Amino acid sequence: MYDNKIHTLYSSLQFFIVIWITFLYLQIFISISIILLNIKSSAACNPAEYRIGVECCPMCSPGNRVNKHCTEYTSTSCVPCIGSTYLDEPNGLTACTPCTHCDPGFGLMVKHPCRPSSDTVCEPLEGFYCIDPNKDGCKSAQRHSICKPGQYIRQKGSPSTDTVCVDCTGDTYSDGSFTSCQPHTQCDLKLQEMKPGTPWSDSECGHESSPHLAAIFITIFIIISTMIGGTIYYLKRKKSETQGPGNNPHRDRSPTEESTAEAATMFVDQ
Repeated sequence: MYDNKIHTLYSSLQFFIVIWITFLYLQIFISISIILLNIKSSAACNPAEYRIGVECCPMCSPGNRVNKHCTEYTSTSCVPCIGSTYLDEPNGLTACTPCTHCDPGFGLMVKHPCRPSSDTVCEPLEGFYCIDPNKDGCKSAQRHSICKPGQYIRQKGSPSTDTVCVDCTGDTYSDGSFTSCQPHTQCDLKLQEMKPGTPWSDSECGHESSPHLAAIFITIFIIISTMIGGTIYYLKRKKSETQGPGNNPHRDRSPTEESTAEAATMFVDQ
């Protein structure tokens, strides 16, 4: 009976040892499987492939996007970009990128329109230059500077650079539109400088005018006018005296009365 108990105990011990060894082998198998799975997952795909889970799927060509990812038994399914969208590189994307809008409010216009395989290329409007360039075009532009009077244009603005303005110095000037400062005009001996030159305007020359000469002309005009008026009055007065006292309606009139009567007569005749 004692031998039977020992035999039963030995059999139980063998059973537990088998179970333990089986469990140990199962753990080793699971660990190795996990390691192999991780190695496969971490392995780099080819440059023309992208990873989805444990699969390396072929990329879609430029202008196309992924419709369905590949599986162990099927390849990647691709469809073209439509509307105002594009993809310019081989990809594993499921959506295309919206095309860039060339906004005139940012000083831009279209240089090359958007296509399924390339984005819109923008360039500055006429009279603007790019302040935020990108790979092929421009993202934002600014209007060229305008040179002020007293400055000349050293370098005209281009699509990539602003206008360069420089101040005029010395006896030179520019109204802001010249590409170089111009020398002030030098008045010759027959002319007088009427207005001196400034950095933004030329000097002005003219004939010398004397205040005394103008006063002489005015005085002569007054004298001649007075003489003509006096002669006319004298002749009319002489004529009235030859007609006699009874026939002279203008006798004893002063020059003022005579002028008033003449004005009235002219008004009636009109």
